Amino acid sequence: MKKTVITIISIILGIALVFSLAMLIRNYIIPVLTIANSQKNVQETFLCSSESPDGKYNLEAYRTEPGATVDYSVRVYMINGNQKEIIYNAYHESEAKIDWVDNTIVSINGKTLDMSSGETYDWRKE
Repeated sequence: MKKTVITIISIILGIALVFSLAMLIRNYIIPVLTIANSQKNVQETFLCSSESPDGKYNLEAYRTEPGATVDYSVRVYMINGNQKEIIYNAYHESEAKIDWVDNTIVSINGKTLDMSSGETYDWRKE
């Protein structure tokens, strides 16, 4: 009798644990992965470009066009010849306001980045 009760309790606890893990994955992990992956390889619409006061840095801002189920995001690239390096990636934004504080410090939608030290902003890492 005692063995049967322990077995039943173990089965119930095991089912509860599996259910809890499944809900954690469904509610927290999958949405984050889905949003991050949906922002890859999407159409981008050019918003504006900006050059640092000394002409050393050239930035281009784009709005992503992900579709009906995912909100816009803004990406800003540093342009160096034919190469584009993403320095700013923000979710739930549709416009870009780029202001240079000095030759190396830039403010993009209120986030300040030091271009000389390679600072970047990515909403997925905040």
